[in-house]
Amino acid sequence: MPSEFIEEIDDDVVVDGEVVTQGASNDYARMWDSLIAMRDEQTIVRTIVVDAIKGGLVVDLGVRGFIPKSEIATRNLTNLERFIGQTVEAKVLEADRETGRVVLSERVVANEKRAVQRAETLSKIEKGQVLEGIVRRITDFGAFVDIGGVDGLLHISDVAWENVAKVDDYVKVGDKLQVLVLKIEREGERISLGLKQLQEDPWSAVRNEIREGNLIEVTIDRVEQDGAVAKIMKGVEGFIPTSEISGRRNEEPVAPPEAGQTVTVKVLEVRFRERSIILSLRQAVRDRERSEVRDYMKKQQHVDDGPPTLGDLFGDVFSKLKKNE
Repeated sequence: MPSEFIEEIDDDVVVDGEVVTQGASNDYARMWDSLIAMRDEQTIVRTIVVDAIKGGLVVDLGVRGFIPKSEIATRNLTNLERFIGQTVEAKVLEADRETGRVVLSERVVANEKRAVQRAETLSKIEKGQVLEGIVRRITDFGAFVDIGGVDGLLHISDVAWENVAKVDDYVKVGDKLQVLVLKIEREGERISLGLKQLQEDPWSAVRNEIREGNLIEVTIDRVEQDGAVAKIMKGVEGFIPTSEISGRRNEEPVAPPEAGQTVTVKVLEVRFRERSIILSLRQAVRDRERSEVRDYMKKQQHVDDGPPTLGDLFGDVFSKLKKNE
């Protein structure tokens, strides 16, 4: 940042190459006294952004002040020109009269305000509350949601009832969410949040729709070393152990399923407390084959017996007449 230069010439003063009167010089001196006092007392300055350069923002304080990128409150530091003409609140970090250097921080003010808001939020927040928040950051393990100066963690396991592979498939930075406060650790000021808990639990439908022994259609979600995970309905998965995929001795082999494939399986166990459903592919194939054999035998028996002939009908009539004699 260019320095301000002051050079006395008789009763006048040269400031940045311009001649000003002694009265103006006195105002200029008072302005520097004020800036130094603001620096020492750490008072908040309201100023206007007049320019944006590669390293940060230039503000007008009567002299040019500079807010480095590292001291700008927002995380989005692209296109700094958008700040030109805006009023910002900052604190003076450096005010050097000799070099004319004035450095300010907007971030310090923002952090102080956030700390006050954070303390207020923490004093009021309770487990079980439903709050509105804004997604600030997304990681592999969840999303950090601002619920009023406090960032709570929305863990990946609490985003949705179904298996969530990527958090940003469900929420984006900047999204406004209604979240449930699951847990508060006040000493560490850590807050756990839930999103799926505000949606209907799909397992409530399992009691009415899924029965042990049923044959149901499922979609293979993924194949693992010890079996396959199948999607039964939104938010409800079942597991097919390896032993229930391949056929046993004297049974026809069953082709292993692939991700995305729709197959018919038999429900072996439904464990509501563990939210676990055990499925069988091979038993579904066996049951279907047995059903097909039974249907075939019934049809074959009908073909062998055939429909009644006229002789059969007259024979029945003669038998009845003979009995009545």
